[in-house]
Amino acid sequence: MTRRLMRRTALGVFFLALLVGAAAAEPFPSIAIFAWQLDGPAETGFREGILKRFPNARFYTYCAAEDPMLLERFLEIAAQRRHDLYYVSGTSATLQVLAREKKKPVVFTMVLAPVEEGVIASWDSSETNTTGISSQVPILNQLKTLKRIVDFKRLGVLYNPSSPDARHQIRELERLQSFLGYVIVPIPVATPAKALDLGLKHRTDLDAVFLTQDPLIERLGHSIISQINDAGLPSLAAELTLVTRRGALLGLVPDGYRIGRLAALSAHRILDGTPPSRIPSRSLDFFMVVLNMRTAYQLDVQVPFSLLVTADTIVR
Repeated sequence: MTRRLMRRTALGVFFLALLVGAAAAEPFPSIAIFAWQLDGPAETGFREGILKRFPNARFYTYCAAEDPMLLERFLEIAAQRRHDLYYVSGTSATLQVLAREKKKPVVFTMVLAPVEEGVIASWDSSETNTTGISSQVPILNQLKTLKRIVDFKRLGVLYNPSSPDARHQIRELERLQSFLGYVIVPIPVATPAKALDLGLKHRTDLDAVFLTQDPLIERLGHSIISQINDAGLPSLAAELTLVTRRGALLGLVPDGYRIGRLAALSAHRILDGTPPSRIPSRSLDFFMVVLNMRTAYQLDVQVPFSLLVTADTIVR
């Protein structure tokens, strides 16, 4: 779906919410879902998890289409309603929601580094009105898996300079350089226009490319990964669709649906009366290995059999 269509859809929800206006308290859980992008597996898992415990729950979805101003309008509308709980997905949206809402309980998902980004005070307690589930997959595990395919020494890193998640990943990649024997080569992608020509074909200083976890990189994935593959470079991604649909070679990715179900368990406790600050936040202890063998054949790289037999998803 194009961004223009996403905005039209989001605006449709906006005006529908205006028509509804302020509402009286409802006899069933009323949950506002603030989505930075369109619904994904995490939102599906969250809804299904809530309905298993509260079958009469009502969900009001506000899709911001990656637009901070639109999200701000939605927050104004939600404040007029008497929602019992806010759900929010993604670091940028979570930070914006928490900056405005200090009392309503908030459950977050798909935040890469909640402590480092100031979303929570610690994993044990947010000390505020929020709790949630991180989408973090340890970068060390990602790099060690890529090393099993190609012993890279110079790692290109595609990132969005304005993304808090990307900045965290860059810091971690820098920290790990001396341990794994590589150096990073930052490749900023700040706008869609920048992604049209990354100049990778003319570079001889790269052995592989790391795609940081960020909505902009995900949205531009087709153009970016086509250039990476044309340059003959193995790539590592932290988003499932970048491997299965866009052609990245390898991914160690979070299970979005499972994240949503775990977030629903935290929401159960909140709706039963437990303050969010008393519910520890957590990250997954399980992540999926995804391989694109079509890309492996195109790049003429050998994937170890030991990695093939442990992969959760293989694109052939």
